[in-house]
Amino acid sequence: PIAIIGLSCLFPGAPNLERFWRNIVEGVDAIGEVPAGRWDPSFYDPESSALDRFYCKRGGFVDEHASFDPLPFGVMPKAAEAIEPDQLLTLKLGFDVLRDAGYESRPFARERTGVIIARGNYVTAGGLRLQQHVRVLPQVLQSLTDLFPDLPESTLAIVRERLQQQLSYYGPDVISGAIPNFVASRLANRLDLRGPAYTVDAACASALLAIEQACASLARRETDAMLVGGVHLSHDLTFWATFCQLGALSRTGTIRPLSQDADGILIGEGIGLAMLKRLDDAIADGDRIYAVIEGSGSSSDGRSSSLVAPSATGQLLALEKAWGQAGISREDIGLVEAHGTGTILGDPIEADA
Repeated sequence: PIAIIGLSCLFPGAPNLERFWRNIVEGVDAIGEVPAGRWDPSFYDPESSALDRFYCKRGGFVDEHASFDPLPFGVMPKAAEAIEPDQLLTLKLGFDVLRDAGYESRPFARERTGVIIARGNYVTAGGLRLQQHVRVLPQVLQSLTDLFPDLPESTLAIVRERLQQQLSYYGPDVISGAIPNFVASRLANRLDLRGPAYTVDAACASALLAIEQACASLARRETDAMLVGGVHLSHDLTFWATFCQLGALSRTGTIRPLSQDADGILIGEGIGLAMLKRLDDAIADGDRIYAVIEGSGSSSDGRSSSLVAPSATGQLLALEKAWGQAGISREDIGLVEAHGTGTILGDPIEADA
């Protein structure tokens, strides 16, 4: 069994673990409309099916709590402007989870402590800014040249400079901030953790897969402690376009998991981290234990009706794998947490499984 000995998080309406738990207990709805500045209101058009128009404008956002002071974390302010927000905020929460577990100043085997972060490789803020420098800016200049062949080079130079001024700085000293795996590498670097450090991407199952991988590493005794969790801060326009084209977002702006009135998902963002140890080690070391992971399992659906359609058979396979590890009976379970996407396709299949 694997013990959870530390937790930290940043979620909509919750800048920390205490507030997040209070929101759950008090039934707080942290869903709201897209904050001003995220994207222009003109993108919202519930009557349009165009790629750059969205029929939904509600979700879970962390804007009011997403603060980061770079200097205490060894990041230069100029670099912080170009680094992916998920790298910086995960770094901040990494220190928080270590503190919550009681190891901020207490010695532990850093060479046997690893990091696994779940991060969907969607187009993100830093990556988009880099694309603007490398692709969009030259395309704009080329379009101007094509449309106005008599435009002097001096005018094009002024346009280039004007556009560059509107973009964040990019150079060799900050380019690592756009590399997806560095969300885990940066955490290992600043916390001086020398075990494995990498990211995983399994769409909606990413964080669960990260937990499973961390538990397996601990069970094989390759590591003695693992920092593990998930980050999703990808509320970019391309992300909204993808889910609107799929028809997956709720047109009513309300998610209704496992309900016959469900009409789609709402996108949330946030970060959640946990520190894991083998249960015997946690007890021997006097760690505070939040909960114990008795078993875990994962599976794919194989060949099903479509690439995005879930399968009860595939989901049951994952459950059977997890039960095979757990030393408890199914009758002992008091709560089952489902994916509960609020989609007419997914929820009935999950309920069947």
